[in-house]
Amino acid sequence: MPNAPFPARRAVIAAIAGGALAATLAPATATAAPARPKPSADLQAAVDRLVADGQPGVIALSRRNGRVAHATAGVADKATGQAMDPRLQVRVASVTKTFTATVVLRLAAERRLSLDDTVHRWLPGVVRANGNDGAKITIRQLLAQTSGLNDYTADPRVQTDPRRTWKPRELVDIAQEKAPRYAPGTSWNYSNTNYILAGMVVEKVARRSLGTELQRRILRPLDLRHTSLPVAERTFPGPYVHGYWGTYGDVSTEVSPSSAWASGGIVSTVGDVARFQRALVTGRLLPPRLQRELTTTRPVVDEWIEEDYGLGIARRRFSCGAAWGHDGGFPGYRTWAYTSADGRRQAVITYNDNSAELEADPRFRAHLNQAIDAALCG
Repeated sequence: MPNAPFPARRAVIAAIAGGALAATLAPATATAAPARPKPSADLQAAVDRLVADGQPGVIALSRRNGRVAHATAGVADKATGQAMDPRLQVRVASVTKTFTATVVLRLAAERRLSLDDTVHRWLPGVVRANGNDGAKITIRQLLAQTSGLNDYTADPRVQTDPRRTWKPRELVDIAQEKAPRYAPGTSWNYSNTNYILAGMVVEKVARRSLGTELQRRILRPLDLRHTSLPVAERTFPGPYVHGYWGTYGDVSTEVSPSSAWASGGIVSTVGDVARFQRALVTGRLLPPRLQRELTTTRPVVDEWIEEDYGLGIARRRFSCGAAWGHDGGFPGYRTWAYTSADGRRQAVITYNDNSAELEADPRFRAHLNQAIDAALCG
């Protein structure tokens, strides 16, 4: 779900030279590794349709049992014509929420915090304006999106200053300039504010940065070498997909990830996202009691998607059954990632223009759902 502001001005074009990108990827291309499995004809056709609908480029990862295949179409860089490549990094946006929720749940597993703790216990005085009350909001409600807090991302100050480095407290303060939408726990609304606060709680409990906790608890144990949480750095740590946002052009490095942080700041690849999600969904990262918390859901409609939302992860139904995952949108990027409960089926699809006009097109939405289903179910 969109979780970072869109720049309200013409972006400055920031492009890597095609030759430099090719040189960076050349060692992997030149190895004698076995050829990658080819995607199904249905998946390749579905990915091609998304490009025909207007996407600059698309990457799709499909897992069926032990077989992983990638389908690509279009370009990662309009300026150079560089083709899409599954090794390229993208901003995975709100897929970050699943990572953040996992860190919180691991702290709960160690009994360093309780999901029933209030926000006020760990962040006294942070949520206390205009009827917003951290003493009435629990950590579970933050992760479940049931706190009643407003979302900060639509505020003009955030939208019109995309390069600004934001402090988490500043974003929370913007959100609580308005009264809460409802009493905590009585309804549901998608709010990035919840996950900014969750990240702040992690740092208070662990006495380390959220990025450090992600490295210690998830990234290093799972060998996710292409995944990171930049705080203010707008550039990428490796070769990347260029992201476009309608008439604003290339916005890849125009928006500070500080405006998303714990709610949507992670940079990753389709392969790393799939590895993390498979480990989580199959119970490798959490003990059973916390896995039950993770997957305790309520039915919601988020944008045009009907799903059952848990703690930073949601269950959706596809032609071959239910799968767990999350999606995320950041200016220029959109990622959809789902894994079956047994880990035998996965779909991760990312593309590089998430402008509202394109994503609102019913034809594009139908083709997107077909592509996810083709990757997951075949």
